[in-house]
Amino acid sequence: MVKLKKGVIHIGRGFAHVKGLGFILWRARHEFYHALLGVAWAWVLREVWNEFNVKWLILSVFASLLPDLEHLFYWVSEGYRDPYVKKIRSFVRNGEWRAVAMHIEKGHKDVTELSYHNIYVVIGLLVATGLCFLFDWNSWVVIFGAMVLHYLFDIADDVVTLGYLNTNWKRWGKGRKRKIR
Repeated sequence: MVKLKKGVIHIGRGFAHVKGLGFILWRARHEFYHALLGVAWAWVLREVWNEFNVKWLILSVFASLLPDLEHLFYWVSEGYRDPYVKKIRSFVRNGEWRAVAMHIEKGHKDVTELSYHNIYVVIGLLVATGLCFLFDWNSWVVIFGAMVLHYLFDIADDVVTLGYLNTNWKRWGKGRKRKIR
């Protein structure tokens, strides 16, 4: 809340909220990278097809974020009892949004039970992108290609962040439950 006192603007507690939001947005920058990849994919397709379509841009950004919905589904389904998810729920209940952002940023690489974050899905989407390109199903090329870029970015991010390829990329299905630390 902004208060005026003798010609001086006092921001008060409102600044803390804005500062906290900046902190959370910084911790969530991974999603912004995915959105930028969606924009880049739409740009590449604009060059290939010599046509710009706002619908393709929006679809590409949406599709580049789509694979991370699996994390949310995991939190409310089979991962409900996972200590990682329990900690997130505890932070949310207590309104500790900065702690939520930090916990997700640091711990999401340890979640290896996601069904669709594996190389077989990436290969399937790559094949689907190629087939849709051959049949001129442009919207599907946009969607599948953006999803492929999302997964490829996640693979590269795992190698850079962890120093190795996360185990979830090498298996089919949910995989084994991780050990509780």
